[in-house]
Amino acid sequence: MDSEPIEFASDGFTLHGRLSTRESQRNASVIILHPHPLYGGNMNNHVVKELGRIFRREGFTTFRFDFRGASASPLGYSGIAGAVSDALNAIATLKSLTGHKKVGIAGYSFGAAVAFRVALLTSPLFLVSLSASKALIMEDSFDIESLGNIECPTLMFHGKDDDVISFEDLLDIAEEIRLDLRSTKFLEGEGHFYQKSLPCVRSAIHELIETLYA
Repeated sequence: MDSEPIEFASDGFTLHGRLSTRESQRNASVIILHPHPLYGGNMNNHVVKELGRIFRREGFTTFRFDFRGASASPLGYSGIAGAVSDALNAIATLKSLTGHKKVGIAGYSFGAAVAFRVALLTSPLFLVSLSASKALIMEDSFDIESLGNIECPTLMFHGKDDDVISFEDLLDIAEEIRLDLRSTKFLEGEGHFYQKSLPCVRSAIHELIETLYA
């Protein structure tokens, strides 16, 4: 696997990322979105890095980056709207670098909320959400009912003991997008930080990819 640092522009900010390529079996890429930049979230978060490893094992090129406001770019945080713009610019950069037309989206916590908003503006190959916040998705008076327009295959995870973002958020979001319960993973005994359940995440993502490429 080859990994290289990448810089790209987003609304006048220079953002930093990491592109990891391999002999891609899928001819496709995945962008991975990290937790809240104002609370220590960045592209080196352990869950974000593990998602990268999972998708590379599944044959994808991966791109993780720091949103504005994260450690590598500490100024300029501008809420979910700014993060959505960062993600859209990151996807454009990723497509330009790889030539891949198909890009999946995976996000954790803040990044998962961003992922849902981005999925409405693009046509992702799939969407994988870990511990998304309904309140963050709804920031700036966003109409959560519009999530019903998401058409890509979607897989959601949430710890039932999460005391940062309520487990009820998964149920509410899944209802809005009319997600089959088989695609919602209720993680027993898990909190917000995925100290126990990453093997479950790995297995469910593998099943999703196998279904997509069957």
